Amino acid sequence: MSQTNSSGSSKTNKRRHVDSSSSDEDVPSDITDAWPRFIVISSSDGNPLKLNPFAISKGIQSACGEVKNVTRLRNGSILVECVRRQQSVNLLGLQQFVNTQVVVSVHKTLNSSRGIVRDLARCLTDMSEEEIAAELKNQGVTQVKRFTRKTQDGNIVKTHTYLFTFSFPVIPKCIKAGYFNIGVDVYVPHPLRCFKCQKFGHGAKFCRGKEAVCCRCSGAHDSSECTHDLKCANCKGEHMASSKSCPTFEYESKILKIKHTKNITYSEAKLLVQSTAAPSSSVKTYSAAISSSTPPPRIVTSSISCQTDISWVKDKQVILDVSPQRNQSVSTSSSQTEPETEPDTVKLTAKEKKRLKKIRALQNVESSHVSSLEVHNTYEILEDMDISLIRVHATEASRLGLEK
Repeated sequence: MSQTNSSGSSKTNKRRHVDSSSSDEDVPSDITDAWPRFIVISSSDGNPLKLNPFAISKGIQSACGEVKNVTRLRNGSILVECVRRQQSVNLLGLQQFVNTQVVVSVHKTLNSSRGIVRDLARCLTDMSEEEIAAELKNQGVTQVKRFTRKTQDGNIVKTHTYLFTFSFPVIPKCIKAGYFNIGVDVYVPHPLRCFKCQKFGHGAKFCRGKEAVCCRCSGAHDSSECTHDLKCANCKGEHMASSKSCPTFEYESKILKIKHTKNITYSEAKLLVQSTAAPSSSVKTYSAAISSSTPPPRIVTSSISCQTDISWVKDKQVILDVSPQRNQSVSTSSSQTEPETEPDTVKLTAKEKKRLKKIRALQNVESSHVSSLEVHNTYEILEDMDISLIRVHATEASRLGLEK
């Protein structure tokens, strides 16, 4: 009986082990290890914490040990980036920090991430946003928003694209909806533009500008009833400040894309965009090297004619003008065909020597074949001759022909 009980217990233990392992495989390790890494410490009365950095370092060290990073926010609060879960738990339980009453909370945006989910299999179509978030709560999903689009008829239609908010800083590669695996893409938001000063990077609630700026003409008035010409308040172009074709909007979009894709800060992404947009002066491009180098040789066409009585012997020779001295020497050698008239300092290339040799050979052939012809004509012009003499010669010739 003991053996049967032991065997049965071993079987049940194996079954439980298999069940637990299968449940762990369904949920990724980074989702099960989700905890708030960014903690905000602020004073209870809402005023900035007036503590020196040495006191802050000693207080955090005594509360939770060595943390990853500590920074001071714009409103005077302290942002702490924890390394372990227990550090986050210890900080959230604080009520007094360096003899000061404080309120410790979780950062609203740094502890979460958002991703785009495209339901290509249409498995989430019949479910509401609340039902999807409840079913995927064990995978770190805290909020679901379904995108809509407006048709040409003016009707609003729900799409199959969702915006998921996760409870950890890095989005997962995929989620498991039942027996479907759905991929998650990085969500890149549009640049935030202030409706008051029209600048990017903050909202109208936190704007420090004194006067409102028109979105249409960039003037110091309200843009609701403006009829002036279009002038962007950011790039001074002929478009509204809300235009998506604005160079400033495109520049901010590139920064946000690198920031969310590589999961880095805004300042680091901005440095990367600036380095790619403006190359360093030490690195010389190919076009700059070509433009700064010596100019290419100039092609000069000169006409070379032989010094003979025959005028039809002509040739057109193409000479590369490398330097001014070389151009003068080549033109001198092309105009003079006699070897004794060439200066000794002239250095011709092999191609120029070969062409000059052909010209000299052609001159020799022409001089040998062309000579002056002497015409020996003992008769006078026909107009001065006597016509009777012509008739006598004709009769004599006919008579001699008859006698022969």
